[in-house]
Amino acid sequence: MGSEAEVIEEGIEEEFNDVNNTVFVAVGKNVMESKSLILWTLNNFSGMKICLFHVHQSAVQLISLLDDDDDDKLSVHKILNEYSLILSQAGVEAGKVWIEADTVESGIVQAIERHCVQWLVMGAASQKLYSKDMSELKSNKAIYVCQQAPVSCQIWFVCKGHLIYTRRNGSTLPSNHRSQDKLVRSFSAMFLEGSQGLSSSDLRDRLEYATKDAEKSKQKAFEESIKRWRAEEDANEALSKAEESEKSLTEESTQIKEMKVTLTTKAQEIKTMANQRNQFIKELQMVKDQKPGLVDRISRACDSEKELEERIIQAVNLLITFKESRDSLQDKLDDARRQINRLAKYACEESTDLSHAEFYRPSFLEIMEATQDFNQSLKIGEGKRGSVYKGILRHLRVAIKMLPSLGTQGDAEFDHEAEILSRVRHPNLVTLIGVCPESRSLIYEYLENGNLEDQIASLQWYNRIQICSEICSALIFLHSSRPQIIHGNLKLTNILLDSNQVSKLSDLGISRLIPNTLSKNEPEVSVYTDPEVLEFGKISVSSDVYSFGVVLLRILTGRPALTVIDDTKRALENGNFGTVLDLTGGDWPIEHAKELAYLGLRCCEKNPLNRPDFVNDILLKLETMRNLVTVSSVESEKHQKIPSYFVCPIFQEVMKDPYIAADGFTYEADAIKGWLNSGHKTSPMTNLQLDHCDLLPNHALSYAIQEWQQHS
Repeated sequence: MGSEAEVIEEGIEEEFNDVNNTVFVAVGKNVMESKSLILWTLNNFSGMKICLFHVHQSAVQLISLLDDDDDDKLSVHKILNEYSLILSQAGVEAGKVWIEADTVESGIVQAIERHCVQWLVMGAASQKLYSKDMSELKSNKAIYVCQQAPVSCQIWFVCKGHLIYTRRNGSTLPSNHRSQDKLVRSFSAMFLEGSQGLSSSDLRDRLEYATKDAEKSKQKAFEESIKRWRAEEDANEALSKAEESEKSLTEESTQIKEMKVTLTTKAQEIKTMANQRNQFIKELQMVKDQKPGLVDRISRACDSEKELEERIIQAVNLLITFKESRDSLQDKLDDARRQINRLAKYACEESTDLSHAEFYRPSFLEIMEATQDFNQSLKIGEGKRGSVYKGILRHLRVAIKMLPSLGTQGDAEFDHEAEILSRVRHPNLVTLIGVCPESRSLIYEYLENGNLEDQIASLQWYNRIQICSEICSALIFLHSSRPQIIHGNLKLTNILLDSNQVSKLSDLGISRLIPNTLSKNEPEVSVYTDPEVLEFGKISVSSDVYSFGVVLLRILTGRPALTVIDDTKRALENGNFGTVLDLTGGDWPIEHAKELAYLGLRCCEKNPLNRPDFVNDILLKLETMRNLVTVSSVESEKHQKIPSYFVCPIFQEVMKDPYIAADGFTYEADAIKGWLNSGHKTSPMTNLQLDHCDLLPNHALSYAIQEWQQHS
């Protein structure tokens, strides 16, 4: 066994080996299905020799194959003997050949080659697949044999007693004359031995009669065999029906038993429900007996309800009285607060008038003393618009800006312009303390943390956004002042930081004091300056918008001023904005930072009409970004340094009770309420008209301040 087929042959005689007159019939394990195949062969190949051919499929995957070998052979012989018995009943003796192979179809092809089979009958498909219009092979075995068998073999494919397909080899079906002649010669010999005295014509008549008689006997035997086969098939069919009836009867019996069990269960459930019904009737009767008592209790409850309603009405009336008293007290309190605010306003106006009257005008000698004769070690800045020294005037640390002797202004005009600038006060503007017309110098408050250009690398992203928001607020304040003030020189070196990292804008109105100082030859000036200003020399609000756009892009990216616009635009177009974002600022909210980058590029548009507005566009975006500051970012601040957004813009102190006004800024409650109660309808930060005077407590910021104070 294995890949080589093992062939067992029985009844191979000299006549059997004559394959030219032998029809091979391929039979399977199912004897009942193969009967129709044998019947068809007997009907169509009368007088030819028949050889039963069976392929036993080898069980290669069995472990104990040798142990089962004898049993397999006995099974094959048993099958072939059943087929031989059928043929013997029809008066036909047949040879037997069986082969063992891996597959049935390969075994058939091997047997055809080995025995030089020329005539083969086999099944075309399973009988259950047969139909009247069947005209092609439907069995994989039949298709394989039809394609792979030697071309010298002619094959008839039959299904359920009907010829489906014939594969021809070009030769004709052998006639049965040779077998008939052989039979005649055999009978002639018999008659010649027993009838030596008869004439040749008599012998021929007897021989023909004997031949006909033998054929009739054979036909009768064959018909009887067919009748027996049909009777057996009918008996098998009846037996099958009986088995099905028995099976159906068994199933019905099982269903009856299940129904009996179900009925028993239902009866038990009905009995249980009847018991429950009786119990409910008893409980209902008990409730009916208790009804008079319950009605009495309900009546007493109604009386109690009416009494309670009367008490509630009395309480409501008393509450109304208390509320009226409270409202009256509140009105008195509001009147008292208004009087206090009015007095505070008067005091503020008096102090303002006093400060105006006492505008500080030191002498040139005092300037010399404060700067130690303009010691270079005290110089903190230098440019075309003058040099800046730090010094002490009247025990106050100040920054002294020495302006160049340019322009046509006289001392009186210079003094007048400087005094106007000194009256412009905002939390995010460097305060102008005094002026020395003699030396054309300006005295400012001194901010120890220097300018933003030097400090930007040490600031986190939320500090940077806070600074942008503060500078935007200061510019809005300047643009809404009367008369309108344009800064005209906005850049990182002119944004100063105090000890609390609050930003303040310096060099305010320098263009009013030293006009015509712009130059295209200064790279830093030309990068921050509006191209229209460089071309026409006239500054406007849109000029500050352009400069603010460059500042915003530098704060976001940390890139040099000369390339920041092109670098940012290229990164946004290529979809890799993160590569230009300044990572020293910490974990930026990338999408919001990208929106600010687009806003900065819009500010830097060459056409002023395409630039955004400070109030409606820029400040709104910055406030949205500033609100992203969380408690976690607050906790990351150094405890000794006060975050700028904790400081009230009016009092310049850490807020205890922060409130949000209609301008979007947060103030100390007393400061903003005092501002509004004194009659102001504008924002202290932007100088713009407020939409309303309602205030909203900023609980998130209050919680953040408390957390910061606990860890400080």
